[in-house]
Amino acid sequence: MTMAQQGTADGIAWFAAGTPDPARPSLLLIHGAGGNSAAWWQQVEAFAPQRHVIAYDLPGFGQSAPFAAGEDLGEAMVRAAVAVLQAAGATRADLVCQSLGGWTGIRLALARPDLVTRLALCCTLAGIAHPPGLAAFRTAAQGMDSRGPASLGLTPGFEAAEPGRTRLYRAIGASNPPQDPALGARLFAPELLIPPASLADLAIPLLLLMGEADPIWPPASLTGMLGAAPHAREQTLPAAGHSPYFEQPALFNTAIRSFLA
Repeated sequence: MTMAQQGTADGIAWFAAGTPDPARPSLLLIHGAGGNSAAWWQQVEAFAPQRHVIAYDLPGFGQSAPFAAGEDLGEAMVRAAVAVLQAAGATRADLVCQSLGGWTGIRLALARPDLVTRLALCCTLAGIAHPPGLAAFRTAAQGMDSRGPASLGLTPGFEAAEPGRTRLYRAIGASNPPQDPALGARLFAPELLIPPASLADLAIPLLLLMGEADPIWPPASLTGMLGAAPHAREQTLPAAGHSPYFEQPALFNTAIRSFLA
């Protein structure tokens, strides 16, 4: 039987499903700017029967408290993730990070190598100072509406073919509190970006999962970003946009399951 837990750790709302196993890492899911922990329902359903799966609302999303004014975003991201892992009873974890979630994932892996065993970065620049990725985001931002990256989260074909799931995707995003308009600039501030050379310190397996049709970070803008990491590989999902975890869950889950194996 799948066990379920939920709670709040230092103002961060989280939930977990599956049974903790001291001999196996938990699976921590970190969402993007277009959603919150609820966006991972298709991954929780797929992985919880075999794994202890944890998801949480990033600061300022879902039911989590926002970042404190003036605090260091990188440190706050790491602190939130560590608090959730501890509250959920996880001693180490494999990470799957979508878009904005990559900012936390890469920092947690660098700051707490004792906690992170594998890291999958999905459709994300992850706050790395990779010039093609920075340029791609600036270009994509010109096509975003007031929802920000969420406005480019789904492919037009999916929206036309799946109106019900499109409404669900938008409803999840709409359940977030209004975002700090300064957050985007803070995330891309030069002092927060991670030098690519520092990835040489990551001894864990890394996967950079890219969507072939991602309008925010197309594969050409991310390819080679993890080149300094000793155990990194790249994979492009065919015909996938920015949210393959939602639009193509079977394809996405298969790629993650293969990486975790």
